[in-house]
Amino acid sequence: MKRTLKFLLCVVFAVALMAGMTSALACTGYYVGKDVSVNGTYITGHTVDITTTVQGYVTVVEASTEPGRTITVGDTEVPLPDVTYQYTATPIIGYEDAANAASNEYGLSITGAVTTYVSDAILEADPLTTDGISEMWVSSYIAATCTSAREALEAYGYLMETYGSSECNTFLITDQNEAWYLESYSGHQWIAVKCPDDCVAVFGNECMLGTVEEYVEGETMYCSEDLFTLPEEIGVAVYDEDGNMDLYETYCGTDLLSDGSNLRTWYGHVLLAPSTAGDYDTKTRYDLFYEPDELVSVQDILELTRARFEGTEYCPEEAGGNARVIGIERQINCAVIETYPDLPAAMCVVTWNCLANAEHSVYLPMSNLITAVADIYANNPDDYVENFGSYYYRLDIAFTHFKRLGSLAEQNRTMWGDGIRAYWNSVETDLIAELPSILEETTALYAEDPEAAAESMTSYYIGLQEQALEDADTMFDELIWYIISNNNTTVAEADKTPFVTSLLTVEEETEEASGEASGEASAEAASGTSAGTEESDYQAYLMAFVDSCEDIQTSGSSDDYYALIEAGDYTSFPAEMLFDATWFGEAAMTYEEFVAADGVYEIADHPSNGAMLDGTGEGA
Repeated sequence: MKRTLKFLLCVVFAVALMAGMTSALACTGYYVGKDVSVNGTYITGHTVDITTTVQGYVTVVEASTEPGRTITVGDTEVPLPDVTYQYTATPIIGYEDAANAASNEYGLSITGAVTTYVSDAILEADPLTTDGISEMWVSSYIAATCTSAREALEAYGYLMETYGSSECNTFLITDQNEAWYLESYSGHQWIAVKCPDDCVAVFGNECMLGTVEEYVEGETMYCSEDLFTLPEEIGVAVYDEDGNMDLYETYCGTDLLSDGSNLRTWYGHVLLAPSTAGDYDTKTRYDLFYEPDELVSVQDILELTRARFEGTEYCPEEAGGNARVIGIERQINCAVIETYPDLPAAMCVVTWNCLANAEHSVYLPMSNLITAVADIYANNPDDYVENFGSYYYRLDIAFTHFKRLGSLAEQNRTMWGDGIRAYWNSVETDLIAELPSILEETTALYAEDPEAAAESMTSYYIGLQEQALEDADTMFDELIWYIISNNNTTVAEADKTPFVTSLLTVEEETEEASGEASGEASAEAASGTSAGTEESDYQAYLMAFVDSCEDIQTSGSSDDYYALIEAGDYTSFPAEMLFDATWFGEAAMTYEEFVAADGVYEIADHPSNGAMLDGTGEGA
């Protein structure tokens, strides 16, 4: 933790100034209380939205008992205690202290930050400090040094008092017993409130707290000593009709409400509690905490991070325009952190983490019990230029593999992207379904041998990472070939078939085979047929289709088709052309259509006026 961050902080401020109201670190945060989540877990997290070329990685920071260590922040050396704890993190490449989402061996998690904005009057009275708290290091510090959420708040208060803050941010801090929402306003002013267990929250780049009279200091609220007196002293305090200070109006003001942030806050209501949403209004202050209309699942929140205001007049794809959506293309990583109240603390956190744009990437479940990640995911090259604009296309970094796939898919979301998203969704659905059994098995093993349990969970996670990377590369290659194959202006876009990855076809066939195995075995025993009969019949049908096509026969390419058909590969070139009517005048039946037709199909309309098949490949 020795890397100097002064340069990075300067770049952050420079980019923020150029971007106006859309910060370089403009993220979206979310929270689900344990009483309203499907799994009975706390769910916290945020999207890390910087620029399209900044890259992220995944790591496990080891525990240490080495004395004398510090975090170097500009000209300031922030000392670390002699004992620090192991934690998982999702940093920015080149900046290992920028943990973003961190979960340690005691079940403490911190996710942040979401950049916010306050009034000029507040910053004039209590300026930001040059080398103070920033999201580039404070999450790592908290995860390395604290064992509970309240201890984390005390540590945060100490850091604010000692070093001040260089940014205005919000954080979410969670342990097995409670979750906290924290806002920092200026150089030294901050507040944290306990999150209600029966509510949810979604927020953009804006402070959310108004009056806080329902909270009790030291029990459900922590804050800086001068939080309420500073605004009074400079004459900017705003109170409600009952005499309670309104923190938002005091520190920010309605003038700072903008569509760039408030639309995302409103859309959280649309997704999780539509009964509370109403029509969007720029200057409406939407509630931070509210009860959802239904229990909220992990998958609900995964999809929330991909949301582009679908179904509203603000969706760029449906209504045009350039609204600042949640699922923005410049996400570098996203985390959805589940904290299980009843698991051993050392394995009670599962961070669903994805690299690059969540819209066309995949979330993998990372336990706080793991001790390592796949090498390519942890690669943080020493030779990276410390400049947000000088990141390179490098395939020795896992991020690049997911980023290039997503960036390509987002050039045509309907024709190219939907197939990618469908496959990743199927992967996430399977992972969510299998996770309870994984946790149950690991918990039993942990009771007997904690080290063996950590090894088992680490092996499981690395396996998921390696498979996801392989799948991303497969889909990238297939999509490139699909684009090449469909680069034909003589064919109308409406007549082109959307991209579907072979991985989705294989997965569907595997699931069908697994789910129907027992029934098929019984049917085969009764009928004396084999499981491969329909597949063989279908291959015979496709062979006959190829034989009947004059264009294929005269081109001399029939052997290429035969080889793919015999291998059961119907999606690779040129076999894929058989299912596109633009090539040969009529498309061949898919396997599902063939089975539905009971193996009887007529190619009567084909240009070569083919034969009737009876399910054996012979003419009727």
